[in-house]
Amino acid sequence: MSDSTQITLPQIESGSAPNVVLCSTDLMLISSVGGAAEARGFTFTSVNTLQAAIDNATTAESIVCLDLSAPFSDPHGFATSASPELLARSIAFGPHVHTAKLEAARDAGIGRVMSRGQFVSGLATHFGSSDR
Repeated sequence: MSDSTQITLPQIESGSAPNVVLCSTDLMLISSVGGAAEARGFTFTSVNTLQAAIDNATTAESIVCLDLSAPFSDPHGFATSASPELLARSIAFGPHVHTAKLEAARDAGIGRVMSRGQFVSGLATHFGSSDR
């Protein structure tokens, strides 16, 4: 019954600091997102696979940020593997000219979909304070 290609969901940890997980290979973006997340009380992890994103989103308030320009980015694959709660909290972003990729993320049910410029300019507001 075990399928080796199936992505498995991690157990949700309670009492842990929420994590922002960035799926991107852009070094400048990694630094910017990490700083913004940590300033809001989140831990930060950068990954380069969808499975690693799922594995690191282990708290009830974790947020996955999916860079649609990353070669491993697959919004539908992510959507079929993420819990409905994680999917609703996730953010997908990409170049504004890549309308098909942005629309695919919307169609996959990712909670927030925006251009890369909107994502970067709103870094201070994308992550609510973790001390709720």
